Amino acid sequence: MEMVGMAVVDEDTIERLKLLGLREYEARVYATLAVLGPSKASEIAKESGVPRPRVYDVLKELHRKGFVDVREGNPTYFKAVEPEKAIASLRDEFIKSTEELIIKLKSYRREQTGEWSPIWYLQGEWNIRNKVDGLAERSEKELVAAFASGKLALKFKKALEMAGQSGVDVKVLLFGEGGRHLNALSRFGDVTCIKLEEVLKEEQEDFGEVVAEALFSTRSPYRVKGLFVRDGEESILLYEEGGILKGLIITIPFIPVFQRKMLIHLIEKSREKANAGS
Repeated sequence: MEMVGMAVVDEDTIERLKLLGLREYEARVYATLAVLGPSKASEIAKESGVPRPRVYDVLKELHRKGFVDVREGNPTYFKAVEPEKAIASLRDEFIKSTEELIIKLKSYRREQTGEWSPIWYLQGEWNIRNKVDGLAERSEKELVAAFASGKLALKFKKALEMAGQSGVDVKVLLFGEGGRHLNALSRFGDVTCIKLEEVLKEEQEDFGEVVAEALFSTRSPYRVKGLFVRDGEESILLYEEGGILKGLIITIPFIPVFQRKMLIHLIEKSREKANAGS
């Protein structure tokens, strides 16, 4: 798509308007008008980068949709409807459209038989957070979580809080010093801090250390950043690959059991050290 002239609006604004439902040229013309104020079509074409032969059709369509007001004359002037009103209209239409789409897609859903899988791969941070929230809601007795950093843990505070408020026993294992994150996390459950490097450098005398080394060693290209285990029956493992946070939902019965035992082992070992040093 060839653009002419010098656009007065940044590309991020254009992309956001497109996400709300405007087409490329519509987004550029509306955003430009919102910045310039009442303008002639020639000025809009020059500043928006929309080819002049197309700008009249775009203005006509925006006027039809209610996003542009027109003052007839020689020359004719165009004015953008106030952004708070225009954007609110786009937002409401977007929400309505998404709700209708959800209902429509769910109505097409067939009864699912024989499509069970014990492992699902996750991407998209919002999707991962939603899946962890669901895991927390399904927790009946216990939710054990481990994080490579307090900053990451706070991204999942909603899940921890939901589980705690439901009467679930929430245990949080934080690798490294808790620092300023400790108090915030302590509101959601029992928090234990442990220095991972101290665990991994010790001689591996039992299965707990072997599993911890396999999961959390930084030598692997798949760096585990977090782990949630629900009632020893289901887990979500968070890992980083190429700087992107990904996840694994695991429902193979024996794996969440091993994961839980490893986390509980590390928690108990940390407490034993703390008691021995006090």
